[in-house]
Amino acid sequence: MGRFHCVALAAVAGICVVSAAFAEPGVHDWTGFYIGGNVGSLTERASGTSDFLDPLASVGFTSTPQNNSISQTHIIGGVQAGYNWQFNPHWVIGVESDWDWTHTGHDFCRQTDSLSVACTDNGFGFENISSTTDWIATVRGRLGFTAGKFMLYGTGGFALGRIDTTLLQSCLAAGCGSSSLQGATTLTNTATKAGWVAGLGVEYALDANWSARAEWQHIDLGTVSNSLTVIGAVGFPVSVPAPQTTTWSRTERYDQLRVGFNYRFR
Repeated sequence: MGRFHCVALAAVAGICVVSAAFAEPGVHDWTGFYIGGNVGSLTERASGTSDFLDPLASVGFTSTPQNNSISQTHIIGGVQAGYNWQFNPHWVIGVESDWDWTHTGHDFCRQTDSLSVACTDNGFGFENISSTTDWIATVRGRLGFTAGKFMLYGTGGFALGRIDTTLLQSCLAAGCGSSSLQGATTLTNTATKAGWVAGLGVEYALDANWSARAEWQHIDLGTVSNSLTVIGAVGFPVSVPAPQTTTWSRTERYDQLRVGFNYRFR
């Protein structure tokens, strides 16, 4: 039986006021603060366009935009904390925040222009592009439906992620594109991107304090854009500067499957 008390009014039968733990048999009390940990898998999907922009396209060197769609899966693990309020025997609302470490990413190489080849310097250079997501954090609302010791819930809210991107323009053999300047240039950029998250989960009460859970979340961090510009040298026969730019713009989306445990403070 749940916690309740009766208030007697004169000689009339008592009126019962039900508190947060409900008197209905078999209903688990979910109300309270909790902390926990989780582990699972994270699949990253990066889809966008890379390009090499050469200022002398009109004399034979053209830009070569390429569509790059990459999918990678990596482990994920972290912690969560939140608060549940059971406002009805079968309904729970709450708020939760989590932080998870991962190291998912992608790496590919591509041409500088229409005369080069990917990953090999044939005298016109090549480019290497890589990106890594180091962590993801969310702040979400939750709405759950309870049945016995089970709670099915939906969740959604705000997401953050740290993304490190490296662009390499390798021109060691005889320069890149129309430029004869030899060398290799690397740019690394770190960005914290904001987006949204939505998901579904199920949680089971092991006892009055401990619960186990399984959860799926979809996270969208929007568009990430990076560029590297190198000033080369072109002779006509007088040497003139020739800025050449490597670009990589893509959407970053993730799907994560996690299992974990929570401890609720009573």
